[in-house]
Amino acid sequence: MSRSTLVGALLIAALSFASAKAVAQGNPSTVPSFDVWCLELQLFPATRCDSRNSVDTQAYEHYRALAEKFAQQKAEHERHDQEIIDLLNRDPFGIKR
Repeated sequence: MSRSTLVGALLIAALSFASAKAVAQGNPSTVPSFDVWCLELQLFPATRCDSRNSVDTQAYEHYRALAEKFAQQKAEHERHDQEIIDLLNRDPFGIKR
């Protein structure tokens, strides 16, 4: 498995976990906050997360950018899939039910 594939798989797993947790907490955002990313996904100690050093902040911003790009691509795929489903399931005679 290539490094980029592994990073992508880990990102998807982390997003799934973070998204499920956010929805359970009533927050629909799919990108976790810096604190959640630092403490729960990176498993860094609280003192390191509280200091918010520039290296960690840059790493989080990179993660956030990838997560947002992934979410946009996923939404586009879902819209496209729904368009195809709607096209395939339309009534050829125009009868509304």
